[in-house]
Amino acid sequence: MTSRLITTWTEYDNAVQEVLELSTSTLQIFDEDLSSLKLERPQRIAPLRAVLTAHEYHKRLAIVVQKPDFVRQYSPQLMDLLKVHAPTLTITQSPPHLDTLKDSLLIADGKHALVCFHREQPRARLIIDDVHECTPYVRRFEEILAAGGDPVSAMTLGL
Repeated sequence: MTSRLITTWTEYDNAVQEVLELSTSTLQIFDEDLSSLKLERPQRIAPLRAVLTAHEYHKRLAIVVQKPDFVRQYSPQLMDLLKVHAPTLTITQSPPHLDTLKDSLLIADGKHALVCFHREQPRARLIIDDVHECTPYVRRFEEILAAGGDPVSAMTLGL
């Protein structure tokens, strides 16, 4: 069980990778637009794919974004995963009343987390293998998800 403060973008980037690699059955992500998580990198998309193809009964990848345009335009691999793995993978645009939130959450299996306090700064907390420390962040994600929003679809329109 460890928890440490992240203070640089390099540390943040490494922590994203670490949390993704530790995930085995569930990932919960809340972010403005996913751009800072760089999920399209091969070493990042592979753990996402592994969660979605795991033989776990409770596998789930839930993503909530405030601005879905980046995902739609610059995340073709993630959108392909959405086509193949919905409803195990969901991407939701948060409702407008959550637009003022400036933090970011990346939670794996309810026991590993990366919590960025403000998206314009690399200050974050990395939690590894500690369910108790992750519980408030899991609850926060569940509250954000329960607030509703619009599902992001992998289907293209107008062909």
